[in-house]
Amino acid sequence: LQEAVKKQGEAIASLQETVNRHTLAIEGLQEAVKKQGEAIASLQQTVKKHGEAIEALQKAVLRLGREVKKLSVEVGSFTNRAGKGMEKAMLKLYKKALELHGVDPRRVVHGFITDDEGVIEKGKVFEVDFYETNDYVYVFEIKNLADKGAYDQIIIRKKLFSTKYKNKKIKIFLVANFVDKNVKKKLEEEGVEIIASHVIK
Repeated sequence: LQEAVKKQGEAIASLQETVNRHTLAIEGLQEAVKKQGEAIASLQQTVKKHGEAIEALQKAVLRLGREVKKLSVEVGSFTNRAGKGMEKAMLKLYKKALELHGVDPRRVVHGFITDDEGVIEKGKVFEVDFYETNDYVYVFEIKNLADKGAYDQIIIRKKLFSTKYKNKKIKIFLVANFVDKNVKKKLEEEGVEIIASHVIK
């Protein structure tokens, strides 16, 4: 019996040792879980702050978008006014050159032509500078820099006026401070009179 009691005592001591180890392991796990919980809470706090920052940025972007739109409208309005002013100034600047071509720059008006026959796009309205006589319609494209975009505009206006005024001759002028060399050559081949200060490559 004593031997049996001794063995049971040893077994109990072994079990207690095992329980102690398990307790330590559980405590270690609890500590790890606690730390993970704290880390998660910290991450949640960070995510919340990021969310608030993103929301603030979105509001700022919306405000900026509204300001840019407003500025765009203001700049567009200014550009239109400045553009019309530039056209008048350039016609005056090149007055003598135009008069040598038999053109009276004082008669040039800024108006509109509608594509009634669908030459480019039926019903579309184009802004134009021109004036009409008994025999001719004089059309003007006024640019600071005449590039390929100016060439395309002139060809469109040539087609529109040729269709609309079938009984009159169309005479087109490009008045520019600078004209691209290749554009100048192509326009001259189209019969366009070019009055420019500088030809650039």
